Amino acid sequence: MKIAITGARGTVGRLVVKICSEAGHQTVQINRTDQEYDGTKNSEMRTADAANSYDDTLKAFMGCDAVIHLAAIPNPVDIEDWKVHSNNVNSAFNGFRAAADLGIKRFCYASSVNAIGLAYANQPLSFDYFPIDEDYPHKPTDAYALAKQESEVQARALVNWFPGMNIACLRIHEVAPLKDVQKEHQENWDKAAVMQLWGWVNPEATARACLLAVETDKVKGCEIFNIIAPTMTQETSSQELAKKYFPKAEIRRDMSKNQAFWTTDKAKRLLGWTHDEKQ
Repeated sequence: MKIAITGARGTVGRLVVKICSEAGHQTVQINRTDQEYDGTKNSEMRTADAANSYDDTLKAFMGCDAVIHLAAIPNPVDIEDWKVHSNNVNSAFNGFRAAADLGIKRFCYASSVNAIGLAYANQPLSFDYFPIDEDYPHKPTDAYALAKQESEVQARALVNWFPGMNIACLRIHEVAPLKDVQKEHQENWDKAAVMQLWGWVNPEATARACLLAVETDKVKGCEIFNIIAPTMTQETSSQELAKKYFPKAEIRRDMSKNQAFWTTDKAKRLLGWTHDEKQ
């Protein structure tokens, strides 16, 4: 396939380009500003600010068979709410609509576990149950979470609006090597560790999920997937942490070890994705 990759200069974007190329696909690397060719085999560079130019986004996707849409403000800290919301919602819509107008059927969108309301919440966190599956109710109290929820709503609308289009929304979490996330959690326990439910995902594992999302024929319409490591950053029992910090949450599965606070069964079943990386 010829795969358009927005946000190709980012941490995940660079790995997605590499993995797609190694799998034999052509890639179109799309970024907000001009870039020089980086030497990737069967790759070309295009420029489009997805949040602010639908026309440029449309041109950047032309000739492609699939889109992996990573472009967004990834960290809303110290950025005004309206900028975070406007950028991320517009970027998502322009990406979805441009692909739809071009007849591109395979689309992977980088959503976030924050779509339910999490790390940047402006109200105390509470949870109905653990582990969290893809059907968990949204409770956003911040601009970033709201934008991710709204982008998933867009995806559900677009697949009805343009029958035959398939969109995989990947709820990704804290993309970094384990040791880096553990260090962050240790240094900022309340904000980084507790408010993010001690979660993480390896960058290479994230990139693999993005490629699988556009390679598979099992995504029909819009599907949401949790893309998270199966274990958390702590060696402590997940059940102990849940009872200590979120005592009202129902425990629906065995969490007697350091299991993640999210399920990834659906990603394994439909995408064939498992998180094999230990670090």
